Amino acid sequence: MKHNQKKIYWATFLFYVALSFTLYINSTFLATFVGEKLVGLIYSLGSLVVLLALLAAPVVFLKAGGYKFILGITLLFAFSLLGLAYSQNAVAAAAFLILSFAFTDVFLFALDEFLKISTDNYHLGKARGIYLTIANGALMGIQFIFWLGLGLLPFREIYLLGFAVALILFLVAKRGLRRIPEPRYAKAKHWGFIGKFFRVKTLRRAYVQNLLLQLFYAWMIIYTPIYLSLYMGFSWRSIGLILSVMLVPFLFVPTYLGNYGDRFGERKMLMFGFAIAALATLLLFFITAKSVAIWALLLFFTRVGASSIEVMADAYFFKHIKPEDEEFVGVYKTTIPVAYILGPLLASAIIFLLPSLNYLFVVLSAIMLYGVYLASTIRKNDI
Repeated sequence: MKHNQKKIYWATFLFYVALSFTLYINSTFLATFVGEKLVGLIYSLGSLVVLLALLAAPVVFLKAGGYKFILGITLLFAFSLLGLAYSQNAVAAAAFLILSFAFTDVFLFALDEFLKISTDNYHLGKARGIYLTIANGALMGIQFIFWLGLGLLPFREIYLLGFAVALILFLVAKRGLRRIPEPRYAKAKHWGFIGKFFRVKTLRRAYVQNLLLQLFYAWMIIYTPIYLSLYMGFSWRSIGLILSVMLVPFLFVPTYLGNYGDRFGERKMLMFGFAIAALATLLLFFITAKSVAIWALLLFFTRVGASSIEVMADAYFFKHIKPEDEEFVGVYKTTIPVAYILGPLLASAIIFLLPSLNYLFVVLSAIMLYGVYLASTIRKNDI
């Protein structure tokens, strides 16, 4: 069991290294073809495609089997990066970018399946914690390398680096994931599993918890850099330092809380995570000082809350499904594209109605407070 987990962790690391090369340059690259105003529209369209891909993934997973499925998606992800490297016009750039979004989320769906198959329920929180620590460590590590000069390379070379790592990932997956057992698949009737998912109270609660978290990420990722730059007047060098400090909790919180959750359950830690995220986000509304230390500290605590929610929400969800319920994982993962569709639309309405961008922090804090209530409804027999 542990040997299989190590192989999955290696695949996780390589995938996030490949993803990290391109994650923060995609929007700028796309803007060189379509301009900044159309970037958001393409991201929304990409999120719709991701949503459809995640709903279709369990059907393909069922027919092809997990091993062939993950190999195929890895190759498709690799060649979407190659396509981006050689895109010469807006249509090609947008198409390959949307495809890379879809294959990214579908690959993560497959990784979740393999991790679930290889882990018993009692140790699932710990396994999810290690998984998230590896993923976020890879993201932070590559961004640090960007600071050392990788970001000075042309877009094409960076995408080619991502393509090369994705090919290495394919070889590692081909050799290392071959012997991971397949689940005994339940044959759901086409899209009927979606209704089946939402009829189960615990799964419905898990979905909403994760949707709240993904809304938090969507708003923070899109609007915090804008607010710090245009409204607070921070330089991008200062913003880089603030965001680096902000991401530190993802390196230690998931593993620590994963162990804690396995012993004591997810209810208290989910309430803690939502409460910390809500309070720290609300305090951002009141900060007018142009202080790197204050902003870094408060954003750090927002991520203490978010990383706590992330590992506990995932553990809660995966403890309530069986290995053969792979179609439910696809539904659960739709929270990401749904959040990136709904989040910007809701934020745009708020910006239009309220006098300043910082009111987004107040609304987001209220959304996180609802998460505290939702977590409080978990009962001992739910775990």
